[in-house]
Amino acid sequence: MPSILLAAAALAGLTLFVYFLLTVVGIIANAKGDLSAEYSLTKTGTPPPAYIGNIGRNFVNLTEMPVLFYALVALHLAGNVEVSGLQLMLAWAYVALRYLHTLIHITVNTMGLRFLVHRISAIILVVMWVNFALAL
Repeated sequence: MPSILLAAAALAGLTLFVYFLLTVVGIIANAKGDLSAEYSLTKTGTPPPAYIGNIGRNFVNLTEMPVLFYALVALHLAGNVEVSGLQLMLAWAYVALRYLHTLIHITVNTMGLRFLVHRISAIILVVMWVNFALAL
């Protein structure tokens, strides 16, 4: 299995972990009465506690920009485009930053730090796309 595919699998694993974390935390919050059925159904009424909202927003983040990463990995593999050492290093850096972003988002949620990590990961993704285009 090509190493860039392992990076994609690691990112998919993070996304699935956050999804299941959101599910478990949501079930517990619902049982404790911290999550209103009204809000869950209509998005009106008392919003969920911040810790649930942060996990939910992080899950959404993991289904947005990373789509471009998965597409890039798929194009590398489908097009049999060589993955350079630099591209592989950037892929793992991207995945590591997404893990860091998730850790920040669902724990301390420091906006400035979270923003910085997210933007650096986005820049890495742009560089990866440029490298891919140049390799064609």
